[in-house]
Amino acid sequence: MHEAYTMRQILKLPLQIESLASHDNHLFIGTKQGHLLMYLINPGLPEPSVQLLRSNKYFSKKPIVELAVVPEYSILIALTDNIISVHDIDLAVTNFPLISQVERSKGTNLFALDVVRTHTLTGESAAAVRMVVSVRRKLQFYYWKNRKFLELREDVSLPDVARSLAWCKESVCVGLRGEYSLLQLTDLKFTSLFPTGRNQDPHIILMKDDRFALNKDDQTTFISSEGKLNLQAVQWSEPPQEIVHDPPFLIGVLSKSLEIRTEDPKLLIQNMELLKPRFITRGSSGHVFCASQGQVWSLKIVSVAEQVPQLLSDKQFELAVMVANSSVTDGDSKEERNRRIMNIKTLFAFDLFCQGNKFKDSLDIFYELEIDPSHVIGLYDGLLPHEYQSKLKYPDTLPILQGRQMENGLLALIEYLTQVRHKLNKNTVPNELKYLPMVDGVQTLQFKKQALLIIDTTLLKCYIKTNDALVASLLRLKDNHCHLEETERVLLKNEKLTELVILYNTRNLHRKALSLLQKHAGEENSQLSGYQRIISYLQNLGNEHIDLILEFSLDILINNEDGFLIFTEDMDTVESLSRDKVLDFLLKNKQDLVIPYLEHIIMVWNEDKALFHNTLIVQYKDAILKRVEDGETVELTDFSRKKLIKFIRESHMYDPSMVLAKFPSSLLYEERAILLGKAGRYREALIIYIHVLHDLEAAMQFCQQIQSDNKGDIYQNLVSLLVQPPLQSEVPGLELKGSNCRPPDLDAAIDILEKHGAEMDLVTILQSLPSKANLSKLEKFLELAISTKVCIRNEISVIRGLLHSEHLRIQEERIELESNKIVISELTFCNVCGKRFTSQSAFVRQTNGTISHYSCALEHS
Repeated sequence: MHEAYTMRQILKLPLQIESLASHDNHLFIGTKQGHLLMYLINPGLPEPSVQLLRSNKYFSKKPIVELAVVPEYSILIALTDNIISVHDIDLAVTNFPLISQVERSKGTNLFALDVVRTHTLTGESAAAVRMVVSVRRKLQFYYWKNRKFLELREDVSLPDVARSLAWCKESVCVGLRGEYSLLQLTDLKFTSLFPTGRNQDPHIILMKDDRFALNKDDQTTFISSEGKLNLQAVQWSEPPQEIVHDPPFLIGVLSKSLEIRTEDPKLLIQNMELLKPRFITRGSSGHVFCASQGQVWSLKIVSVAEQVPQLLSDKQFELAVMVANSSVTDGDSKEERNRRIMNIKTLFAFDLFCQGNKFKDSLDIFYELEIDPSHVIGLYDGLLPHEYQSKLKYPDTLPILQGRQMENGLLALIEYLTQVRHKLNKNTVPNELKYLPMVDGVQTLQFKKQALLIIDTTLLKCYIKTNDALVASLLRLKDNHCHLEETERVLLKNEKLTELVILYNTRNLHRKALSLLQKHAGEENSQLSGYQRIISYLQNLGNEHIDLILEFSLDILINNEDGFLIFTEDMDTVESLSRDKVLDFLLKNKQDLVIPYLEHIIMVWNEDKALFHNTLIVQYKDAILKRVEDGETVELTDFSRKKLIKFIRESHMYDPSMVLAKFPSSLLYEERAILLGKAGRYREALIIYIHVLHDLEAAMQFCQQIQSDNKGDIYQNLVSLLVQPPLQSEVPGLELKGSNCRPPDLDAAIDILEKHGAEMDLVTILQSLPSKANLSKLEKFLELAISTKVCIRNEISVIRGLLHSEHLRIQEERIELESNKIVISELTFCNVCGKRFTSQSAFVRQTNGTISHYSCALEHS
């Protein structure tokens, strides 16, 4: 405990005090005998002075139960004889003259005010005054206007008579016999809060921060005007009779003493023994009046200059801040007051840090105070360069953090530095900084760039010690400001080679990054083992680094096979390399990358040279045959065969004859048939479909897909192959055995003739059919074929007649034109310009027979 207030007795009255009210240094006393007294109290030291300004022993015939003062209107509101009256307390008048009386308030047992104070544009104080009155089981509402209280709204009924009231904003807190309730004036909804104490009347006070304080037994609980309950109550030594809030203190009136406590932290500050205290009221800030039935005491807060050192020595930093922030100091300027608060908070934050388990709370305060972040970093050993660290000073010896404590401290530091970094990166923060030192006189960072350099470098060190996975994320930030040399040293010391590559990359030190990758690529146990990292790095470089790309690409191509993967990616620089040379190199040195490379240049870069298309088909074929040689059965549904078939069907850039020469004649028949079709060798393709694969449906689809002017010939081949097997000489390299060939299928042939016979030559078809073919089955085909031939002949005859008629018409026109000869001589003149025609003149003959120069005719038209 410490001394927060000094107390002096200022009055001893022969009257029985019933109520108190005050404002500033004015004290109003209402007595049981109906006397009203007004005093001016000067709380000077060593003894306060007391001056009776006025009194009125005839103020009321009944006890003055309750008093309230509104100094803005110089009015005193009194409850006596169960009615509310308003009196003038202006010093220019005497005897508290009556201004008005609230007639409807007869039967009142208590009232409460809601005073909202504001300042006008001229700086004068103003107040909006509302009053709630408890009359039997109802609440009445009034507002002050034109020197009287007017009704504000309709009355609100209660289940019982109110025993305590407080009004704040749009909420009225009501204490009834058994419980506390909150009335929301917006919707007149009552909310039950909690029961009152045992054998105890409810008691509510309005706090200075617009909260309600509610007594229950020996505890005081706090609730906001919106009804939010704070479960952390203040504990008293016994149930208080009255409470007053003089921030940051709560003063409770107990049976034989006053207790002074704080809400947060919950501390007993001071205990003052008094003889039967009963009433208490707050005058100006730091000045409180307390009274028994016959005596009045003045409580004056001890000056900040005296309280704070005592609190700091007891390490009561939070309370010291509240005292310095809430109390009126003796002659201190606003700047001095703020400086004192800053100093207390700095010491508080430092003490929290030294406790070893409140790092976040400590750093949050440093952030709020805008303490130089390098001074905060210096609290941790080994994060700042020794030379820089040696220039820093602290309020006391720094703790040595180890193990789990150190880890927790670093995690809090990471959060703090991240906040500072985010704030510094805002455009609103100027380049010149105004950080405060932790100890006066120590130099601080002056520029944003300096601060970011130290912050980012420290963050990197913290990440390495707590969560090294975050190092890469920090270095990848476009705006990271890590100190290059220090970061290099730290990363190498901790063997963070991958992160070192990222650092070089973000600083455009690409040669250093690639050299580091190259150095460790061949080391099996290295983080940077393998050449793929170099390849990936090169792929992300732009054209401005083409020399670097080619230099390291060539090195990989020459010295390591994995380097050829670089040519399967979409990069402008690689795309410009000679593709035939790349292909030749891959065929000789990295066979397994040939297919990915060819697929990329054809399907991504749209390469259309036959060389690459031919090679890709052969590579597909070779890969399939290799699997066959290894004993694997590669079905038509296999992905590799489907991919080959799709490519040879869709590509038009390869040479099918050249590719066919490299395909086996005894395997991959489907692929061979497609290639034969692409080469125009349709009959050979159909032989495979019909007599090797025995797939008539595929043969039909093949015929339909062929784009040719002689499609009838293709169907003729199909029909002939269905009715008689081919000769071995027709398919060189393909061994045909009679047992394997498809047996003659005249019905299928006739079906095709019926569908496509019109496109075929009738004589050739009939010659290809076996002599034993039943003509009745051919009836439909023959009718269609003959009908088609007749139609064609008739069409030709009509066309021939039309052509002959057109020929005769043209001959007649020619004869007519030749009969109208034009002779141009020296005597022939232009009909427009009148000049003669030369041998080079172009002329126009008009419909009326006149002649003119071509140019004259154009102008004349």
